[in-house]
Amino acid sequence: MFGLIGGAWVVLTAQRNIARIQHSSFHFGIAERCAIVFCTIDIAMLLAKSADRWFATIGLVVIGCGLIAIGVIDAFTHRVPRYINGLAVTLGVPLLVLDAIIHWDLGNILRAGVGAVALFAFFVGLKSIAQGSFGKGDVLLAPLVGFALAHNSWGALLGGVVGIFLIGGVVSAALLFMGRVSRKSRIAFGPYIVVGTLLALVI
Repeated sequence: MFGLIGGAWVVLTAQRNIARIQHSSFHFGIAERCAIVFCTIDIAMLLAKSADRWFATIGLVVIGCGLIAIGVIDAFTHRVPRYINGLAVTLGVPLLVLDAIIHWDLGNILRAGVGAVALFAFFVGLKSIAQGSFGKGDVLLAPLVGFALAHNSWGALLGGVVGIFLIGGVVSAALLFMGRVSRKSRIAFGPYIVVGTLLALVI
């Protein structure tokens, strides 16, 4: 149920944001809508399976739906919508914190907080070194990603970061090889962040 609601929300939110940012009457086709909904349902089910506590499950599903919407929007517009990022933070993170308080698992939240700060600092450093490769939206997305990954484990955080850059490197190289982009092309990094993060959370 959460996955179906989340999928419908992702489709509606992504479509409205893409149309607003591109100033056009953008519409997903039936195939695209079904693909997004089914993908969201699958991710929600996998996230629910990975979490064995109620509030943690809802929190991860909320964050997962927000990340999918961000990934779709960024893929079309090269922009990470701040209010969706903020929505995932303000709705998803408190649920994870509440779950930790209820089960007296404060070490879990401390680890998640450290992970959020560490990944944010890492992305800030990368943005300053690799000018043009990372946008401000990618950097602002890092705390949410770091919190969600480290909430699971340090291994999930490390695996997520490695996965993000591995997927980004492989896909970018493939697009360059096929001539779909050039070395000077601007490539949206948000989808790689989303895919790498979700894979680390569900595996």
